[in-house]
Amino acid sequence: MVRTTPAVYGFPYDFLCSKDNRYCMSTEIPWDDSRKEWKPVDMTVTYNGDGRFTVQTAVGDISFPMEAPVGMGGHGKFANPIQYLIGSLGGCVGVKILLALGDKGVVPSDLTIAIHGTRVRTMPAFFEKVHLAITLTADADDAIVRNIIDQTLTRFCPIAAMFAEVGEVTAECRIVKS
Repeated sequence: MVRTTPAVYGFPYDFLCSKDNRYCMSTEIPWDDSRKEWKPVDMTVTYNGDGRFTVQTAVGDISFPMEAPVGMGGHGKFANPIQYLIGSLGGCVGVKILLALGDKGVVPSDLTIAIHGTRVRTMPAFFEKVHLAITLTADADDAIVRNIIDQTLTRFCPIAAMFAEVGEVTAECRIVKS
């Protein structure tokens, strides 16, 4: 991201823009500081043999298994790093959508996010396109939900923004009225 300071209505305003200016976003986040994720993340990944790993937070309160993909020595019993990465994208988008909807007084009874990603066939095999199909059950205005999703993918979810740096991130939303 490249930091620029254009004048907006005559006042300087900080923006972050991707290298090709496809994505420009204000650095201002309209949330209480308690919601902002500025803390460093420390984790340890330990190899357990036979293609398996254990991931643990620095304080040891959370741990989870991970293994190599099946073609690289894993056995398909645990998620592999790429599956965790895509799952993390869905989780981050889901959390940010729920927070933004809650700020508008909307509490969905259901939220699902199906994700399809395609990768380039050259190393390091970045994701060239990631598409999210979001289904939300709530009494919510379509325009508000679509704006929240757009803001989530471009400003609020750092994982979606990272994916957008190397490929295209798109989303569709189906709202089921409760």
